[in-house]
Amino acid sequence: MSVNPRIPRFSKKDELTGSVARAIVTTLMEEPEKFVIKNQGIYLLTEKASHSKGSGGEGILTLRFSDPQKHGLVNGGHTFQAIRQVAEDQERPEQWNPYVRLHIFEMGSADSSVITEMAEGLNRSLQVDNPSLENLRGTFDEIRKSLEGKCGYEEIAYRQGDSGNVDIQQVLMYMSLLNIKKFPDRKIHPHTIFSQPKVVLNNFIEDIKSEDSAFKRMIPHLHEILVLTDLIQRFAVEQQILGRLKVSNGKKQNRIRSEKNKNRQAYFAGGAIEGRLPAGLLYPMLAAFRSNISPKSWSEGKFEWLTKPEDLLKATIEEMAQIVRQEYDDNKSKPAEVGRKEAAYRGCYGVLFVELAQRNLLVN
Repeated sequence: MSVNPRIPRFSKKDELTGSVARAIVTTLMEEPEKFVIKNQGIYLLTEKASHSKGSGGEGILTLRFSDPQKHGLVNGGHTFQAIRQVAEDQERPEQWNPYVRLHIFEMGSADSSVITEMAEGLNRSLQVDNPSLENLRGTFDEIRKSLEGKCGYEEIAYRQGDSGNVDIQQVLMYMSLLNIKKFPDRKIHPHTIFSQPKVVLNNFIEDIKSEDSAFKRMIPHLHEILVLTDLIQRFAVEQQILGRLKVSNGKKQNRIRSEKNKNRQAYFAGGAIEGRLPAGLLYPMLAAFRSNISPKSWSEGKFEWLTKPEDLLKATIEEMAQIVRQEYDDNKSKPAEVGRKEAAYRGCYGVLFVELAQRNLLVN
């Protein structure tokens, strides 16, 4: 790792820290088959690389590393450490066969200054992601101002390397799920943006520039949205119908309310969440609260709830839990597939819509 200018950080439990590193680990645990298309790979600098044919059509690749200051892992340190962490985890899935791209550069006797420039260039071009660039441009300034001083403010990671536990792209996703400009009613649902962080970011960048911006309506109420997201998770994991669901294919401690998943911090609502609710089950329930946004206020450029979200959540969480559980069963116990398909969104939206209608809170 001597040639890599970006060294991964570890917690006291010797686990990777930071939102980006945790996202890599999550993919390796929950969707290992998609890791190769979601990760940029590992980059190695070597003095010499040679390939020879072995028996049975196999090939042998030999890499020579002679100087730790010139050769080694130049980019992809977080990926490498994440793979090691999950590979050594006794609770990882039994059928675990992710692939990672390996890029090998044969440097020969190249000068150390060239190697340094190459290392810095690779890290800048590959690791400075879109949110980091937008943060430099000030795109997220209004979000910062809205959350400043409120519970969980310091937990937002606006760029790679930030210590916050909640990635800014996750925050944008939560707001996008409630965007009634793009998803106005029961006919159009936001399942199309599940696992599409770049689409969500680009939509935000374009929308925030417009005079009729959906995000500008929501940003003053962002903390309310984040609190609601915490509360949905808190109440959902307490539902008996969800608590025993598997959230990974690990051998042990693989359920929503397994001991290792309990006592998770609710960064914005305060207190704890006694389980881990996958995004695929969370998103349909959060998106359902579009029905609780006042169309009249929205048309006037404001974001207002028809009724207090927490009260509505308490009245509907049991039914919504039943809906996402049914979709979980119908999609081969894969939470991510629930998040990608319309059915759970449509069902949860309908539950809240009926509850609001019974309270005579819907207006034409």
